[in-house]
Amino acid sequence: MENSSFPVRKNPRLPGFDYTARRFYFITVCTRNREPCLCQISGTVEQPTVRLLPAGKIVQEELQRLPQRVPGLAVEQWCIMPDHLHMILSVGCYGGEKTPPVTRIMGNFKGGVSRRCKRPVWQASFHDHVIRGPADAEEIMRYIENNPRKWVLDRNFET
Repeated sequence: MENSSFPVRKNPRLPGFDYTARRFYFITVCTRNREPCLCQISGTVEQPTVRLLPAGKIVQEELQRLPQRVPGLAVEQWCIMPDHLHMILSVGCYGGEKTPPVTRIMGNFKGGVSRRCKRPVWQASFHDHVIRGPADAEEIMRYIENNPRKWVLDRNFET
């Protein structure tokens, strides 16, 4: 029996793509209801200050532990924002054994953070982008690096 009060989610993964493939992935994960529970950003556009909240500290610790928990995985770059997280994962790019699919890696990561926070932290699913080459990687790395500046800039225009 189908319940029409629940929207049908579109599968965000690429059909037929091997998410265990040796690749670099740009991942974005949003907090549940976009709650700004991970950090506070203040300061200027030129020099934003990111102060991790308790949940954000747990996210950072779990990110740092990921490579020890998943052989063949490296977290190349990340940025914890008030209501989301950006990261670049390299899956099997430096050799080693075959890694689990990115969906399982992210499910375990998100579940671990929520367990340690003793509450659900994340929205369902996550956004992924398969990095397609050096130029794509450089653009994404700049985007991640500049995200706190953009946050301050956006907040300045809201007032």
